[in-house]
Amino acid sequence: MPALFDALASYLCCMVRKILWAVAALSLLIAGLAAWLGAFTKLQINESFQGGYVVAGYEHTGPFEKIGAAFKRAQSTADSLGLSSDEMIGIYYSNPEEVEEDSLLSYAGVVLGRTSENLGTMDFADLRLERIPEGRALWIDFAKPNDLAIMVGALRAYPMLTKASIKAGLEPGWVYEIHSEGMIRFVFQEYPVAEEAIDL
Repeated sequence: MPALFDALASYLCCMVRKILWAVAALSLLIAGLAAWLGAFTKLQINESFQGGYVVAGYEHTGPFEKIGAAFKRAQSTADSLGLSSDEMIGIYYSNPEEVEEDSLLSYAGVVLGRTSENLGTMDFADLRLERIPEGRALWIDFAKPNDLAIMVGALRAYPMLTKASIKAGLEPGWVYEIHSEGMIRFVFQEYPVAEEAIDL
């Protein structure tokens, strides 16, 4: 019997060691993935004038995290019309703390440029044009190695921008993201003091 107990104890010790090694390896893998997605990258809050964009896209109603379909649709339409989709934008009109999730209003589109000149001669199919005027803003640039990093960036950037905007006395009129190759810019921008109405 003692020999049986010794064998059982030895087996259990071996199993525990294997489990610990597996847990350690999994933890390292998760930590490496999180680091690759930017979970530990130091973020810098910047303050300057942003905006001045003319964009074309589609509205989305519902949870913000499901806006991806509107992005794909806007990119597909833009590509079919010969419009550049190198810079895309997500605009979040509703405050999720005040509006029910199913009623949240947002917008996904492509950045056409910084002027509305000559837009009247262009074909935008069913894309809706939007204009973000230039204004004082707080913003954070976040490296985007892949689409998984978008959620990590949002979870980190938005709380920081919310806290910083309160401290700076900036009331966001526009909350948006500019998506370019390998980068996302998260922006909290206030309305200009005087904004001219521009018909697109």
